[in-house]
Amino acid sequence: MKETVLAFDVDGVLLSSKSSWSTIHNYFGVNNGDSLRLYIENRISYDEFVERDVSLWLQKKGRIHYNDFLKISKDVIPNPNHEVLSEFLRKFSGKKIAISGGVDVIVNRIKDFYPIDDVHSNKLIFKDGYLVGGKAYVEPSQKGKILRSYDGKKISVGDSSWDRDMFSNSDYSILFNSDEDIEGVDLIIRNNDLRDLTRALNDLL
Repeated sequence: MKETVLAFDVDGVLLSSKSSWSTIHNYFGVNNGDSLRLYIENRISYDEFVERDVSLWLQKKGRIHYNDFLKISKDVIPNPNHEVLSEFLRKFSGKKIAISGGVDVIVNRIKDFYPIDDVHSNKLIFKDGYLVGGKAYVEPSQKGKILRSYDGKKISVGDSSWDRDMFSNSDYSILFNSDEDIEGVDLIIRNNDLRDLTRALNDLL
C-alpha cells in the first residue's frame, strides 16, 4: 500500500501571514513591487528576484543580524484552530511536508506549531550572524517539482494560483483560505479555519 503524502503551502495556510517576504519587507519599510513585476513578466529569474529582495533590506538598514529575523518571526502566528490540525498530524502515519516559496526565517515558524517532517523553502545566508545574501530553492510556481520527488498518494493544500503546479502534481488538491478561484482543484474551503481543513483531511483519510 502506497504511503500518503500531505503537502502544505505555508503562507496563508499553516501561518496567517499571506507572504513571509512581505512580512519582512513591511518590517524594514521597503517595497519590492518593481522586482515582482519583472519576475512575473519573466524578465528576471527567481534567483535574481530573491537577490533583489535581500538587497532591498541591506540597502535600507546596512547590517542585519539574525536576531532581527527571530524578532520578526515571533510576531507570525498560525491560522485559527491550529491545535486541531496539529493533533491530526501527530496521529497521521504518512509523510507530512511543507513546500513554500517563502523564506526560511519565517517559514520555519511552523515547527513551533506543527509536526512537519520536511520543510522546503528559500533560505537566507548569514556570515558571523549577519545577513549576506539569499538562495532560491523553491520557485513559487514550480512546487510540483519538489512534490514529485516523493512517492505515494499525494494530497496538497494551497491558497493561491502560485500553487497550481503543486495541485496538478497531486492526487487530490484543496484550495484553502484563498481570495481567488482556481479551476481543477478538488475542494475549496473559503475560510482560514484549520478545523475545517482538518475535517476535510480526516474525511479523505
